[in-house]
This record gives sequence, structure tokens and C-alpha cells, in this order.
Amino acid sequence: MNNKGQIIITDLLLYIIILTIILSLITFTIVTLNDNQVTRINNKQLNSILEDNMNTLTKTSGTPSNWEKTNLKNLKTIGLKTENNHLISYEKLMKLKNNNQLLNDYFPSGVSYELTLYPKNNPDNKMLISGNSLSNKKQILSKSEVILLDYGFQTTSFNKDNNNESCYYNHNSSWSCKAFTISKTLLNEGKYYIITNSKTEYVLSNTFSENITEESEGITKINKQLEQLLKTENETIHIHIKNNKNHTYLTYDNNNNEEFLKQVIKPETYILNMKIAI
Repeated sequence: MNNKGQIIITDLLLYIIILTIILSLITFTIVTLNDNQVTRINNKQLNSILEDNMNTLTKTSGTPSNWEKTNLKNLKTIGLKTENNHLISYEKLMKLKNNNQLLNDYFPSGVSYELTLYPKNNPDNKMLISGNSLSNKKQILSKSEVILLDYGFQTTSFNKDNNNESCYYNHNSSWSCKAFTISKTLLNEGKYYIITNSKTEYVLSNTFSENITEESEGITKINKQLEQLLKTENETIHIHIKNNKNHTYLTYDNNNNEEFLKQVIKPETYILNMKIAI
């Protein structure tokens, strides 16, 4: 009886072990299939989140469209495009950078993100705009957009199509002349520059027949000359440009972005990149 009992017990234990192994395999297979299915769903959802956010950032101006200048309590959506063209607003980028948490609500709980900006010809020079580094994440999706930046400059080109009808100096076709309304307020709040890629002669004149003749090469600030010509709060100033008319610009900057003035003539291409991960 003892031998038979031991055999029965041994067989029973063997059956239990086999059954346990089978159940474990079944459980492992089900879990693996579920994990794979969840991963596929997450990838699809992540890609949709990535596409939607990048489209909103690069193709809209946000709501309100001038949100970078208003109280952030009124912010409804974040868009980085300028209102009047396809460029990306540098001011909006810096507003987002200085308020890093603004994009947090655009991503579900558990989703991390990283928004960076860098020059196309210098990818190592990255600037973190929003989010945190994803260097420790494994499942990462990425999307990049090629962009040009708008620094808020007010720029007028002196090109060959300009006529000189308003020029009382009767300059010939080798000159390009334009009239501008300049005020003391504008001079106090910003800076005027003549920007050119080669040596260029220019004349500044007012309606009192006073004028200043100088040469410019590169970037020349002209606030002092304009102050000399202003006799009233608002004055019509004529700017006369000789030669090189296709590559000379009058630029007004009231955002202290002087370091980017060279991009008026030669804009730099940037890459805006977003990565998201779980």
C-alpha cells in the first residue's frame, strides 16, 4: 500500500507540475500578446499626438494670436507662427522657453516631450524650448520642421523697382529714394538701421532742406542722424540710397534683437524638432 500510495502521490505531483507549466505558458502568451497590442496602440496614439502638436505649433498663431504679449491666463492654444506670414515668431519661441510648463497640458499623463531648436547647419547647437531631455527613454517618436524665424523687424527694401517721384532732389535712376514718417517716440522705443552687404552712399533729408550724407557698409545705426533732422514730434524723412539698391534695407528694431540683424540680408534656416515618449 505504501508503494502504491507513493506512486499515486508522485503522479499527482507530476500532473500538478505539468498543469502549472501549461498555465504559466498560457498566461505568458496572453500577457505578451496584450503588451504587443498595447504597444501598437500607444505608437499610433503617440504619432497622432506628435503630428497634432507640431501642426498647431508651426501652422497656427495660437489663441489669442498675440498671446506672447498678453496675460498667459487668457491663453487657449499655443501657436508659434507670426500673424502675417509663414515665419515662426522668435518672440513666441522665447516666451514659451521662459514658461517651460505651458505645453504640459497638451500631452496625456505619462507622455514626456522635448521641443528643441537648432540651426540647420549646426545641429549640435541645440536650444531646449520646452519639456525635458528624453535621453533615458526607449520608445521615442520624433518630428522636425524646417523654419525661418521672424525677429519682429520692420524692414523696407530699396530695390530697383522703386521710383523717385517723391524725391525733390531729382535723383537719377542710380538712386532709390523713399519717404518715411519718423517720430521721437519711435526713436526712443527702438533703433533704425541701414543694412547693406557692400559700401553704399546714403543721404538723409528732412522737409527743411537739411540733409546728412554718409556711407554704410554692413549694419549702420542711424538714430543720431535722424534725431538731428527731427524738428517736430513727427517728421517726414527722405532716405536716398545710391547703388547696390537690391541689397540695402532700412530696418527698425524695437525688440532689442540687434544680434540677428545680419539675417535681414541672409536669413538662417533652423530646425524645430519635437520628440515624445512614454
